[in-house]
Amino acid sequence: MTMFHKFKTFCLLIVLATITIFAISTPTTAHAAKWHHITYQGKTYHSKYTIKQMRKKYHLKYQKTYHGHGVMRYSTTYNLFLAIVHNPHTGHWESGHWLSGKTIKGNYAMFVSQPTGDGSIVDYQNMVSLTNGHRYTAHDN
Repeated sequence: MTMFHKFKTFCLLIVLATITIFAISTPTTAHAAKWHHITYQGKTYHSKYTIKQMRKKYHLKYQKTYHGHGVMRYSTTYNLFLAIVHNPHTGHWESGHWLSGKTIKGNYAMFVSQPTGDGSIVDYQNMVSLTNGHRYTAHDN
């Protein structure tokens, strides 16, 4: 082989090695899912966020604590995922009717807090829209 052929072969190997390195090391980006699926009571709902993402976005950490002893033992619950609700009402509920708020249309993930622990006196609801991820609140007294 002549010097020219050796140089030509060397340059060809360099070009092939460079192409191979760039082809292998090209970063591929993972695309986030546009819609998630939430299954509740056998029905599947399309949602912008998962329940876990909703909890993280709005700081809805689930917490249950126990108080008292024996017969006087009760629990307080914060941010329990309760249901997927359709066309819920926001505002303040008292004595069998809504005192304020409005009906919001669509499907919502409902997180309920019962800070008193008796299950009936005071409830706070956070409702997160499955369509756009906006949060609404309601209060039962």
